Amino acid sequence: MATSGEPVLEVSGLVKHYPLTRGVLFKKQIGAVRAVDGVDFTLGRGETLGIVGESGCGKSTVAKLLCNLERPTAGSIRFKGEDISRLSGRALKAVRRNIQMVFQDPYTSLNPRMTVGDIVGEPYEIHPEAAPKGDRRRRVRELLDVVGLDPDFVNRYPHQFSGGQRQRIGIA
Repeated sequence: MATSGEPVLEVSGLVKHYPLTRGVLFKKQIGAVRAVDGVDFTLGRGETLGIVGESGCGKSTVAKLLCNLERPTAGSIRFKGEDISRLSGRALKAVRRNIQMVFQDPYTSLNPRMTVGDIVGEPYEIHPEAAPKGDRRRRVRELLDVVGLDPDFVNRYPHQFSGGQRQRIGIA
């Protein structure tokens, strides 16, 4: 558990370049797209960071790097003191329980055929240790309440919510 003086997330010298290649059989790198080039920040417990910028400036790439969906070209990402940029398997799965992306309009990431209760409860299938099977429905209702949504909304579908409510569903 992080203390008030200990950073929860430290990003130092974060770089992500995508190689540009030429050739079909013999690929030769002729350059690189510099998607992220030297990002540094530190977040303490209870702090929030918003990343803003024009389209194509690297916001989503930074988020993917933080969630370890992409591997950085250089730099380090330390979560509670541990460098998570090279984790895999169980260790990565454990860290991902604590890190998530929240999109401006998460509508496309919410399955329109699933109820909100099923969407919010789905991570318990991936992380069964977080809530026993018989306890999941109660936990889903609690999570909806924590993010400011009526727990009775568990049987509604994503299209029945506003953009802000959809963000809350994503957070839950």
